[in-house]
Amino acid sequence: MNERKVALVSKKTGEEKTFTLRPFVYGDEPSVIECVIEEYGYTYYRREYYDEELLKNEVASGKLLLYLACCGDEVCGFQSLIRFEGETRIEAASQIFKKAFRGYGLPFELVKYTYEIARSLHPSCIYASTVVFHNITQGMCEEAGMVPVAFNLGSHLTSRMHNSYRLGDSEKYAQAILILPVDKKDAGRIYIHPAVAKKVEKLYLDLKVDFDIVTSDEGHKVPAQTESRLDTSINEREQSISIKVFSIGSDLIEKVAQIQSSHSEKYWTIQLILPVDRPEAIAACDELFAKGFYFTGVRALCSETEQIFLQYTGDVYFDFDDFRLTDRFESLLRLIKD
Repeated sequence: MNERKVALVSKKTGEEKTFTLRPFVYGDEPSVIECVIEEYGYTYYRREYYDEELLKNEVASGKLLLYLACCGDEVCGFQSLIRFEGETRIEAASQIFKKAFRGYGLPFELVKYTYEIARSLHPSCIYASTVVFHNITQGMCEEAGMVPVAFNLGSHLTSRMHNSYRLGDSEKYAQAILILPVDKKDAGRIYIHPAVAKKVEKLYLDLKVDFDIVTSDEGHKVPAQTESRLDTSINEREQSISIKVFSIGSDLIEKVAQIQSSHSEKYWTIQLILPVDRPEAIAACDELFAKGFYFTGVRALCSETEQIFLQYTGDVYFDFDDFRLTDRFESLLRLIKD
């Protein structure tokens, strides 16, 4: 997409400025890094934004797409889109602006610009993780048609974070997740544990896509000695683990229990992504619930296989009353906690 000019007026001063929205070009690396450092210091969790060569290589790979908002020659902020191998979603990821250019409505203009680009790439959906220490991005995403579907609790240590907003008293950082269906309009048959079936049904109805929920695995047994396929990512710095399950075998619970026991110190949290396209998902949920996992939302439409989020947070403290959420995310939080 070509660059776009937008004239915007500051809500604070009434001053009008003309901004250019454009794709990243090589040589923009220092300006992007400058935006990140001004807002987050050196605590931002996407570490590629502190290394010019790494940032350039991520863009060259085609996985990272960057789009900038500029005033004259100065970069005011940026938005990223990320593509993932083996998945059909596009993630609308980091959006960071310099303080001097806030109040003009630039973030939503950049959202509109980048989402048009994302749609043109024909993903199954657009996916976004937003902060909970303010609800500005949540609101913009909802205005762009995105639907609140999940929370990720505990991906990063709050004590390691720095930005210009109040982080609150939660011991670990939380993210509010939204999805916008694009090319995938039918989730197909999904096997959901009865304890969370009504919650899952509501979220798929909110997404306005077709689906068929089955809550019984009667007559289905996971064959003995079948091996689970999963990908585990361990972040020692943030004391967080992500487990993405590709297939559920008879050893899944044993493997998860081993990961739990080897990372049992305070602050360790686990986000587990469970496929729900086969009946064994129901029994797996039953056993994972017994291990202290709980449902935090759906990872709908992100690939050919539908998935749900399960979370293990141990005794990590979250001050939910301090979360800054839109009305729809407040409703989602109540749904998950009930």
